[in-house]
Amino acid sequence: MFHVKQQPITLALAPDATLTLHASAPPIEVRSSFQHISVEHTASFGQLYRLDGDAMAAEADEFMIHESLAHLAALEHPAPRRAIILGGGDGASARELLKHPSLTRIVVAELDPLVVSTLREHIRSLSTGAFDDPRVELCVGDAARSLKALHDQGEAFDLILFDLTETDDPACAHLHDDVFLALCAASLGPAGIAHVQLGSPFYQPDKVRNLCQRLRRSFANVRLSLIHAPLYGGPWLLARCRTQPTPGPDANLLQQRLEERGIRGLRYYNPALHLASEALPNHLRDLLA
Repeated sequence: MFHVKQQPITLALAPDATLTLHASAPPIEVRSSFQHISVEHTASFGQLYRLDGDAMAAEADEFMIHESLAHLAALEHPAPRRAIILGGGDGASARELLKHPSLTRIVVAELDPLVVSTLREHIRSLSTGAFDDPRVELCVGDAARSLKALHDQGEAFDLILFDLTETDDPACAHLHDDVFLALCAASLGPAGIAHVQLGSPFYQPDKVRNLCQRLRRSFANVRLSLIHAPLYGGPWLLARCRTQPTPGPDANLLQQRLEERGIRGLRYYNPALHLASEALPNHLRDLLA
């Protein structure tokens, strides 16, 4: 019997840096009207998916990103009720937000319906049935237009999660420009938090610095967290943004909220890590000063 050797998977971290993985099976490839969707099988990261060649999430480490994106913000809010996820078609951020019982409405604003259907079929561990929960509403279309429509209808959100990153594609640049960030600020409730992925401070320093500056122009309070994301090359920066200055919580309050909300079994997030993630090394302080 002859075995066909699979081609290696090369993931771009920067123009001059890549992460190479060995495929363990042929990819599942889907072409939508927006992009090329690829589900890959690897030994190191399990199944992962890419959009137009860019790595989005992998079974082995997605919990690091999605637990951080959801719980760093949701546990700082005293009682979040409404949330919107910008992007998030894989359902993993919705999966984590559903662990907060006070949330009664979670909107997933995803551009491409084929991302949702492909991943529900081929990487079920990402959503684990989140789209079947009546609290979750899938809103298909451009995330900026979806949020604008909801804002015009008078809806405010306690949480806005950016389950997407700033791209070099000019067609998507509007999701991180000053106009859209101002819309996000205007769409937050009184204690609301917008949680934004800044990206890799090592591989994307200019992009991270510039986005952080735009956030500080749009929000009165920006709190940074440094987490770990192996698929993205290691250190990864997140920013929790508010429209009014707010002191950070202490570990006891975070632990109390975890217990009151009945959240158990998390693999990455804990209150000590929550606070420790805000301690940035000097070179990042200088970069973001």
